Amino acid sequence: MPDPRVDRVLQTMTGLSRKKVKSLLDQGRIAINDRKVVIASWQVKKGDRIEIQEEDTPPISADQYFLKVVHEDKDIIVVEKDAGISCETSAVATRPSLVAIINAYFKRKYTFLKHHYLGLVHRLDRETSGLMVYSKTKDANKISQQFKRHAIERKYLAVVEGPVKSEGGTIDSYLKKSDLLSGGKKVTLSTQDSGMKAVTLFRVLERYPQATLVEIQLNTGRTHQIRVHMASIGHPVIGDKIYRAGIKGLSKETPAVAFPRQALHASFLGFHHPVTGEKMEFESELPRDMRKLVDRLRMRS
Repeated sequence: MPDPRVDRVLQTMTGLSRKKVKSLLDQGRIAINDRKVVIASWQVKKGDRIEIQEEDTPPISADQYFLKVVHEDKDIIVVEKDAGISCETSAVATRPSLVAIINAYFKRKYTFLKHHYLGLVHRLDRETSGLMVYSKTKDANKISQQFKRHAIERKYLAVVEGPVKSEGGTIDSYLKKSDLLSGGKKVTLSTQDSGMKAVTLFRVLERYPQATLVEIQLNTGRTHQIRVHMASIGHPVIGDKIYRAGIKGLSKETPAVAFPRQALHASFLGFHHPVTGEKMEFESELPRDMRKLVDRLRMRS
């Protein structure tokens, strides 16, 4: 049975007429999980958060966001991205992108400059928090070659469903992208002929009755790699709304542990400075929402 359409769900929730609901969608005043939705047939999934924006609600400005700068020099800037913030500007986003937030920060800090440069060299999923590096000069764009060679050291902290039995392991497969019915992309396991090589290393940090805290290291950087790989061994990232479905042995209706976003945080970033060649390493602790999740799981233990 297909998931309910957003227009029908809204009619049921609000008692509004179909015409009024269609008007709200057309005005861009409906958001699902912080993403604007204008398509009446958009499929709503269990756990989705639907919001109706007030007509006179002003949009949030990039200047209103605090940017946590971990490191900055004349060539690069390393920042911590909050969960819920997209890397790039999108017509469907309800919040400013990280690019917009950094540009607003530059304008405040470097008032004497007429123009500044910001280069996006890698991305994190909107719901994933953690460390990101941007180039501030065209010369520093050379750092993108380190990403292409998989020479960047990247580690993540994730809370996954179920107790992982092994102390760690390596997941080695091929991944390919496909279109989602509700928009966006989904990544699936594939073969060497049609997919791209993906290697993920993980080790267990803490176990709980219904979940496990793991550290994950990427040897490659494919789209949704961690989420697909952890789901492929039966331990999807808690809060993942896409890759949890269809895993044998897991409840299809209600996850064992509720969390409003995917519990994934980019905690370590290591690379050579693209201009000076200096080895640079940065670490980030779990954000507040994931710390609370871990504390809750420890109490259940």
